Amino acid sequence: MDYKIASRMDYILNKDKMCDPQRVCEILQDELRPIIENYLALTKDVVVRFKREKDRNIFFIELDAERIKPFGYIPY
Repeated sequence: MDYKIASRMDYILNKDKMCDPQRVCEILQDELRPIIENYLALTKDVVVRFKREKDRNIFFIELDAERIKPFGYIPY
């Protein structure tokens, strides 16, 4: 599966100098939710926050799940 997240985020963070950090968080949240829902049963929406430290972009991803979904399981 190619979600093209890396190339899109690279463009937004490094080439689009007018980007709004809150908009980046919204894009990440929309991109990550379907991927996370493949593995976890979420009880709340995914929250993405952004922090800039010197030349680093730091993202915090918060989620609340009631369980991990079974995958790769073959019964006896």
